[in-house]
Amino acid sequence: MIKKITFISVFFIILISFISCNKEEIGKTLSSSANRNEDLIVKDEKGEKIILKFKPEVGDKFKYKLKIEQNSTDKSSLNKNKEVKTSQILELYYTNEVTEINESGIITFKVNYDSVKMDLSAVSPDSSITMSYNSNNKDEKSKNKDFMLFDALVGKDFKARVTNSGEVTTLYDLEKVFEYIYKEYGDTLKSTDKEIVRKSIEDELKELIQSQFQVLPEKEVYKDSSWSFNQEAALGSFPAENVLTYKIASIDKTDNGIIIGLDASLDFKVIENSFKDKSTGLSYKLEDVKGEGSGKIEFNLSRGCISKKNTKKYLFAVISASAKGQTARVQKSDEIILTLELIQ
Repeated sequence: MIKKITFISVFFIILISFISCNKEEIGKTLSSSANRNEDLIVKDEKGEKIILKFKPEVGDKFKYKLKIEQNSTDKSSLNKNKEVKTSQILELYYTNEVTEINESGIITFKVNYDSVKMDLSAVSPDSSITMSYNSNNKDEKSKNKDFMLFDALVGKDFKARVTNSGEVTTLYDLEKVFEYIYKEYGDTLKSTDKEIVRKSIEDELKELIQSQFQVLPEKEVYKDSSWSFNQEAALGSFPAENVLTYKIASIDKTDNGIIIGLDASLDFKVIENSFKDKSTGLSYKLEDVKGEGSGKIEFNLSRGCISKKNTKKYLFAVISASAKGQTARVQKSDEIILTLELIQ
């Protein structure tokens, strides 16, 4: 049995599709892209309406910094309600280059991770643990298999296909990443294990890359109007959904292009609050839950990318597990702060 490879260990995942372009453009890029896609804004008797689409050009390069900070707290009646606090800070520097745009508007990006840093800590009344990773540290003696995916990704190109409405559809050209992982396991993995590795990496990467692209509405939207959609989610084994709402708060013509300001909010809803695990006989119940989030996004309509994003998400839950008249309770809280900006 091989251990699942993950970017960041999260008990609760709130999938929120807010994020990615440019804080400052340089020289000719500034003047050549500032007036792109003006036809996506149309005025009528009701005001200005925008056709929100990702419309970059082949050859465009976007260099980003992404930071995800997660702070979690756990209490369980099984350990006398001792509080355990964990913290994870992930920093990624990467480049997206547009290599192809087909007739349907599907954009192909060449993705390259330049560097990765991660700091982990866990603190309880009895002990504490810290771990760090920095891809710029090439010391083979300090390598840790928990971070092998980072080692596999840094400096190796792969491709991502994204619709012009911001949905990541396909990842490919990941063979160099897979081969690195296989070698780290000493080339001892069976074909079934290799398939698990491939699926795990693809799922983790697709989720991370999706966070860089705002899912946009199919129809044009007026300034000060909003749109929303529901997204499947989960709290452990409890099925849930994210209710995501967006509003166009501003339209600004700048030297960097037409910047659309978006306000975002999240309401987390659980669909079923109880279930029974037949394999263990344990019955689980969600006794209390609260999930919410908010964010601000700057979408550069001219360059066809997200220029800046700040979001904050919070989830609190109390879960009980019972069998044969005995019950144990776990209380969890999770806060995720995400910031993304195009730095070049």
